[in-house]
Parts: sequence; C-alpha cells; structure tokens
Amino acid sequence: MTKETTSGKLPAKCMALKADILNDGGFLDKGTAAGYITNYLNGIKAPSGAGHNFGYLFGLANINTFMLKISAYNTGLPADKQIAGVRIYLGRSQPAIGSVAMEDVLDCPFLMPVMADGTDLYKMPPLTDPDLILGDPRPCPNECLMLSFV
Repeated sequence: MTKETTSGKLPAKCMALKADILNDGGFLDKGTAAGYITNYLNGIKAPSGAGHNFGYLFGLANINTFMLKISAYNTGLPADKQIAGVRIYLGRSQPAIGSVAMEDVLDCPFLMPVMADGTDLYKMPPLTDPDLILGDPRPCPNECLMLSFV
C-alpha cells in the first residue's frame, strides 16, 4: 500500500515504521497535546469552541468494554491472528455535502480494531459482534459545553 504525497514518495516517518504494530503510538505530555490542538485549530482557521467539532468524548465504560471485547476475541488465537492495534477513522454521519444541510452533517471518529498484519477487523469474516467497533462519541468540547485544556 502506498500513500499519495506531492513528491510521490512515502514520507520518512512511514518508511521508518516496522511491520509489528503492537507497540505503535505513544503518550503525549499535556503541553504537546495542547500544542497539537492549537495547531489544528489554527490550520482550519477556527477559534476554540466555534462551529467546528475538534474533540470527541468516549466514555470510560465503553472504552473498557471495547478493550474487554478485544481481549475476548484474542483469547486462544496465535499472535499473528490477534487484534494488535486500533485505528481511528474519521467518518461522516450523512452523505455528501449538498444533499443535506451542513449543520446536520456530523464528522464522527470511530475506533477500528486492527489485526496483527494491519488488516482492519471489519474485513475479517466473520465479524458478528457489533461492539468490536467503537463509535458515536459525544462531540466535545464545543458542542457538549465541556472545556478543552487549550
């Protein structure tokens, strides 16, 4: 799989990644996280809390259930057949803009379990448990009136 770039080459950051996805990601300190949010809002030219969802809230109970279901799925499977990561997708609740009013369209992130080989779980037959894909978060902080730390 290749990534489209203006130079036609994969970014160095992508080239440096290993095939093992189990330990991808990391933790941010609060200053770095706040900077990322500020950079994002500056990039889309939207002030904090105004008309653009830039954060989404998943309740801890649902995150715990999500993780328990992943653990249950992995139980008894060899490592190369297990869920080894989670990909965060950004979807849209409504079809293309123009067919509905823009205020009725909600961009919605959802968490997709990813197999050890990098395949999204929904592509793995049979998927019978709808709770293995976590979505429908609360749009926060601007629509649910909770404050961001930016």
